[in-house]
Amino acid sequence: MIVKNFEYLIALDREGHFGRAAKSCNVSQPTLSAGIKQLEEDLGVEIVRHGRRYDGLTLEGETVLAWAKKIERDCDGLENDLSALKRGLEGLFRLGMVSGTSTVGAIVSAALADQIPLLGQTVTANGTASLLRSLLDHEMDMALTYLGEVPKDEFETHHLYREHTTLFQMNEEPQPKRVAWDHVVSLPLCILAGALPSEAQLQLAHCSAATINTDTIDILAAHLATGRYAAVLPQSLATRLAHIPNLQASALTGAGAHADVGFVSVKGEAKSPPSAALLELVHTPKVVSPLQEILALHRQFQPRKG
Repeated sequence: MIVKNFEYLIALDREGHFGRAAKSCNVSQPTLSAGIKQLEEDLGVEIVRHGRRYDGLTLEGETVLAWAKKIERDCDGLENDLSALKRGLEGLFRLGMVSGTSTVGAIVSAALADQIPLLGQTVTANGTASLLRSLLDHEMDMALTYLGEVPKDEFETHHLYREHTTLFQMNEEPQPKRVAWDHVVSLPLCILAGALPSEAQLQLAHCSAATINTDTIDILAAHLATGRYAAVLPQSLATRLAHIPNLQASALTGAGAHADVGFVSVKGEAKSPPSAALLELVHTPKVVSPLQEILALHRQFQPRKG
């Protein structure tokens, strides 16, 4: 079968007239008619109701039309992908992430920019539920979030690393290396919106002391630096707090103490060339090495006390 004949069928349905359809395709009417007749012979069904004038499509013709439109979209996508490969990938890649993965997300985004210089990027922070809706609505290409909160029947996941929930505080006195939630929720806390997996957020709902909520890591760091507040964050955000004197990092124990982090995309949908390039890139030293450094940074703030 010739793809061009599917284009003739789409034009005929759109124009409702053989002559106008032929003109829109820049071919003669006999050429268009012959193409559709060839399509009927190839498929072994009558597609057009035959008469002196165009009188619409048969039931089989409507089915062929639906497939013709799908083939047209696939061909357009194929041409775009091949064109991108010829001139170097370009366009726009839309990445979403929860705020707790922002440090890692920056590594990934920068590495992708080095790999594909002509590619534009937008990076958006939001909660997991909002990120998943954006993926389903095709407002986002990929999301970096906590995989335990992602429905596996609708989304594909790509594991990147395991994150540990950590209590950060400015304190001259040595603190324990590990702390339980019962102790944490008794402290005055500054809480970063969307930074923690849902299990950890549920634990923080039991805070008995006054809390400050913010959606900005810089505001949280400023409050932490006063010495009056502590913060519960993913270990990877230690790099945003390293300037605070007498910073100590204690590992949480119990529910919500750790979570798997990775990329999420809509299940069953073809990945764009930038998305495919990103998933290959994250296994290279360009991403793995700085990721390991970030995940290990919190150790220099761990108390010596057991």
